[in-house]
Formats: sequence, C-alpha cells, structure tokens
Amino acid sequence: MTPELRTQMLIGRLNNYAAIMFTTMFVFVGVAVMIELGGGGYSAPLTMLAIGATAYGVLAGGSALDDMTALRDDMDEATAATNYGKTASARNIPMLKNISAVLVTLIGLAELYAIFV
Repeated sequence: MTPELRTQMLIGRLNNYAAIMFTTMFVFVGVAVMIELGGGGYSAPLTMLAIGATAYGVLAGGSALDDMTALRDDMDEATAATNYGKTASARNIPMLKNISAVLVTLIGLAELYAIFV
C-alpha cells in the first residue's frame, strides 16, 4: 500500500467516524425533542430509535476507529519517524473507542429512561 493510498483511506475513515457521530447525536437530539414535546408515556418508535442510534454509534463508530488504528499501525518507517508519525503512534485510539462507546451508550440509556419513566 502506498503512503498516498493509506493517507486517503485514513482521511476517508476519519470523515466516516465524524459522520457516524454526527448522525448518532442528531438522532439523539431528535428523540430528546420528541420525548419533551410528545404526549408522554411509552412509545415503541422512540424506543427503537434510541436503541438503533445507540447500536449504530457504538458499532459503526468502533469499526471506523478500528480501521484508523490498523491504518496507523501500517505506517512506513519514513512516516513513522516524522513528528506526525510519532504523534499519531502515541494516540490511544482504543481508549477513544471505549470512551466513545460508553458515552453513546449512556446517552441511549438516558433516553430510554426518559421514555419509560
């Protein structure tokens, strides 16, 4: 794999991750608005939206971060020796994945709590 192709793939997956998180948060905000403005009580569609957005955010976001980790690990020696390479290698992407998954899950649980209570 050429460095240019790897960089292009990394930028693409980084954009995918940003789009995944934006979409997830947009759905969460929409569900929160519907909970607040709705008639109250249990709503099966809102429940499924909250569960679906949570699963999408955790699974798709995690997949994008896994791909970014793999692309970072495939850096050639010349790139790894640069300041960018050293900084990119020092990033703790698995921790970002875990924190992101926990936060998205907590938001989903908070919305489910608001739907059922």
